Amino acid sequence: MRPRLVAAILLPLVVLASACGDDDAGGQPRGTGNDTDYLRAICIGIDRVTDALISATTPEAIAAVIEEFAATMRQIDPPPDLTEYNRQFVAYLEAALKDPSSVVTTQPPLPPDDVRRRLAQLEPQIPECREPTFFSRGLE
Repeated sequence: MRPRLVAAILLPLVVLASACGDDDAGGQPRGTGNDTDYLRAICIGIDRVTDALISATTPEAIAAVIEEFAATMRQIDPPPDLTEYNRQFVAYLEAALKDPSSVVTTQPPLPPDDVRRRLAQLEPQIPECREPTFFSRGLE
């Protein structure tokens, strides 16, 4: 009975993991994604990190959430003009793993202003962007 229970629990996880695998042989973002999906991933990740900063009781717990965010951003297929920015943003998240609270004190990289304006206009339309100011802050 116990082996069947373990198999019943693990099988869906294995299927899910294989379905989420990287289809690209090089593992690099292809740059064919869209703004909506990209913003959704950014906003969900920011919300989770913010929640962890408020509620987590250890730096390791915050780091785990940041690592999950970095993993999501490594796998996402950004729009063509956000591919380089995405690499920079992932590097920023990875650097924060050494000092998880640094996401509060270190400014994240930002894409060029024209791309930021485009994303800032779209942010309020994405339900996952609860506080749509990530790309609009500091823009004139």
